[in-house]
Amino acid sequence: MSELHELIARVIDATGSAALPCPAEGRPRVCIGTHDYTVHAFLFGIDFDRYFSDPVYYVVETLKLKLWRHEKIHDDNLIAADLSASLGYYPEYTFLGMSAAVDAQGVAFLQNDHPLTREPDLRLLAPVDFYASGWMPRVLRWYDEITELIGGRLPVSFGMAWWRGPLDLAIQLRGYEALMEDVSERPAFVRDLLRFITEQRCRWYEGYYRHFGLEPSPAPIGDDWLNVPFISPDFFAEFVLPCYQEIERFHGGIAWVHSCGNQGPLQPHLLKLGSLQSFEISPWTDMQETLRNVPPDKRLGFDLHPTEVLLDPPETAREKLQIIKQACAGRQYSVQGGGALISSPEDYLRRLLRWLEVAYKVFCS
Repeated sequence: MSELHELIARVIDATGSAALPCPAEGRPRVCIGTHDYTVHAFLFGIDFDRYFSDPVYYVVETLKLKLWRHEKIHDDNLIAADLSASLGYYPEYTFLGMSAAVDAQGVAFLQNDHPLTREPDLRLLAPVDFYASGWMPRVLRWYDEITELIGGRLPVSFGMAWWRGPLDLAIQLRGYEALMEDVSERPAFVRDLLRFITEQRCRWYEGYYRHFGLEPSPAPIGDDWLNVPFISPDFFAEFVLPCYQEIERFHGGIAWVHSCGNQGPLQPHLLKLGSLQSFEISPWTDMQETLRNVPPDKRLGFDLHPTEVLLDPPETAREKLQIIKQACAGRQYSVQGGGALISSPEDYLRRLLRWLEVAYKVFCS
């Protein structure tokens, strides 16, 4: 435990000395995304079988990662003296009766043969119980174990809240092709399925707010199937948007909507969510279309493709970032780079830092 105590002290000390690479006024927020578990396994050899089962190992490796990032990557994502208790990105799938797992290399596996996959019958789904459904007993025990380990020296956040959107979950339960066929042959079932998932999400949050003594607050939605042409804007408006509006009413707002896919044609409908102030521009979302669709008082978040960050020569990277800078003049926006696995850990870091150096030269000048 002496190592744990030392790491906590180092994180607290680092937080006190953290500083931005250049003044933040008049420029976008710039950061490197290093949140992918497969990257953590690649860089540090973390065993994710152990990481999500041994709370001491989890805390030690998470604090080491925070310190490594603070020491190696100088961007706007400053180190914070806190810790998130998490079991990965997919616990909510288990709340609806699906299995989920992460292998030793950090790769997630989700069940794709739920009984609903074979039979469009909502009776195959059970109501969600905050304390008993899926991983919830494990989730609550994990949070308590990590909180006890930290012993009040750092705030511990609950990093296992339900953020996956109803469409993601419906497609995982039913299968993409089957759900698209349902839209044509049994649209009422699709509406009922999405409504059920939305109701269960709100039911789960009722338990979450009661358990932690919290008031409702704006929540994020992660729906990677918000991806044209896999869905159409008409489909989104008719089947999905009403669910988002119900989530918005329940929480008092939506913090952000995430999809790795092409959101551009859906943005006019997303604007009907009055509380949504930030719009994501994924690698597959067109910037010019977004600038036409989204009013200038809304924030934009650019999430660049890994190849742009890791493979583009510095001059190409500079040109692309200059285009963003000029197009978004007068707007609030952020730019995040990241990357998939490449070569060696040393080369991976070198390429990230090369892109980051270019980004600050563009945006701080």
